[in-house]
Amino acid sequence: MAFLHFERSFRKPLDQQLGELQEQNRDGYWDSYNHFMQTYINGVLATVTALELPILSYWINNPAAANDEKNFKQIKFDIDGAITIIKVRHSQILRKASVHLESSTRDRIRELINKIKLTIEGVSVPMARKEALMNKLNAFAAEVDRDRTKFEAFGALMIEAAGVAGKVEQKLRPIRKWIDSIAGLLHEANATENAVMRLTGPAKRLESPPKQIAAPVDGPWKTPSNSSDLDDEIPF
Repeated sequence: MAFLHFERSFRKPLDQQLGELQEQNRDGYWDSYNHFMQTYINGVLATVTALELPILSYWINNPAAANDEKNFKQIKFDIDGAITIIKVRHSQILRKASVHLESSTRDRIRELINKIKLTIEGVSVPMARKEALMNKLNAFAAEVDRDRTKFEAFGALMIEAAGVAGKVEQKLRPIRKWIDSIAGLLHEANATENAVMRLTGPAKRLESPPKQIAAPVDGPWKTPSNSSDLDDEIPF
């Protein structure tokens, strides 16, 4: 996602400059337009090179074409396409590393988080360890409130809780039970989501019906003259 961050930093001034250029409608419009576009494109291609991304390779390997003014619109179009691909792939990765929680599940997890907070506040442990655990807990609570909850945040909470529990195991024993309950809820939500994905996956493309073998032209089963037209109308 670093590429998207840098691209936005280049795109924002470009949009602002082009907007002001249209409003002013002054002489030398195209000279200014091409200058702004080339600055943007150079920044994006330099970012791609620095990050070693497998995108926009034609323009990277053909700097003369990338600096040709008549290609600027196509390059910008290709950049937009690359951005879309990156976003789609990132969303797929995010879906595998996170889960959507139904409101009832989210409420149950919040209740468990509050129980953990109250227990931590009442236990005598070094302030640094307590704050570290509370920070991980708050970070996970924030994830629960998102549309999709990342498993990474819960994993960080489990690791921190295990470290603190080792110091005062008896007093923090209930926390383990509540964390296990949260893990069970996340697992159940993930299993349900995966099952739905399997059931509602991409539908198989229907194959077009096999074409019939034409009968002899003068035979009793002569094929209608408009049969080819009907084949052409089959939407496959």
